[in-house]
Amino acid sequence: MKRKDPATKNQKYLAIFLAVTMFLSAFMIYFSSTANDKNDDNNTPASETGENFMTVPFSQIPGKHVQHDFNSIIDGLEMSPEGVTNAIYVDLQKTEGTPLESAFGNSQTMNVSFSYGADVTKRYGASYADGSGFELHQIPEQKMNMPLNTSAMPYEGYQILDRTNGTYNIWNLAGSPSIIGPIQNVVNVIDVLEGNATSSSEYDQILSQADPEGSIYQEAVTKTNSTDIPAEQYYMDLKKLDDGSYVQTTIYLNPEPEVDEKIAVYQTNSSERGVAYNVTTLGNITKLEISSDFESLYNESALLSI
Repeated sequence: MKRKDPATKNQKYLAIFLAVTMFLSAFMIYFSSTANDKNDDNNTPASETGENFMTVPFSQIPGKHVQHDFNSIIDGLEMSPEGVTNAIYVDLQKTEGTPLESAFGNSQTMNVSFSYGADVTKRYGASYADGSGFELHQIPEQKMNMPLNTSAMPYEGYQILDRTNGTYNIWNLAGSPSIIGPIQNVVNVIDVLEGNATSSSEYDQILSQADPEGSIYQEAVTKTNSTDIPAEQYYMDLKKLDDGSYVQTTIYLNPEPEVDEKIAVYQTNSSERGVAYNVTTLGNITKLEISSDFESLYNESALLSI
């Protein structure tokens, strides 16, 4: 019998991660559409020809620039206005060479997708109950491609740049990290940075039990009409260990009874499936750590289905 291609198997295992990251693709669709509209007869993106774009070092952009720690989902939430219903953080450099690379892309694919002309190494996205959202991007080269004659809107000493010259409502604020999103969302983040608005603190309790540093992927979700999770809140992160194995940490705030029941059932014979469990219960919080190779970790998550 012919063995299944490992790449095909990895695509199957990634389904669980892809299902919760779709909102991060919204801006990429806009940029891809813009690039296609401006392609020449040879289908060469305008950002490569340089005809419709110019490369601007951040140092040449007047006004204040963002300066904020950006090493985990916690840093992203500190920059986010309150009310976040779903937040995701991905370290794109850490995905390289792992099955997750095809799910989230890497530094170079982000560059192409957003027409930056420079690699993006870290990515954070926040979404809200009304469907709005924004992203944060770490661009170590501190430069980006922008349309010729780019317009800017000054706000609180910053210069917010129109990335599509009015084609779409997509604006950038340079810095470390850079902010990208609809103009009002970018303005709202600036208000948080300037102390004029309250940052997201919804996840403080659940994150107090997390250790997100060094993760490839992190997610925090609040139960709403559009999020089907078996708890009031849910946090998950994934790390790759030095020996090549993976550890997935999942934390539930006020979990439904089925959560603890399923964990107890599958923990009993987990070693037979090559998976190690570590379960901690603290008041209204249940914390589950499972470690194994990537395939076994995925299969265990599917078994738990929580």
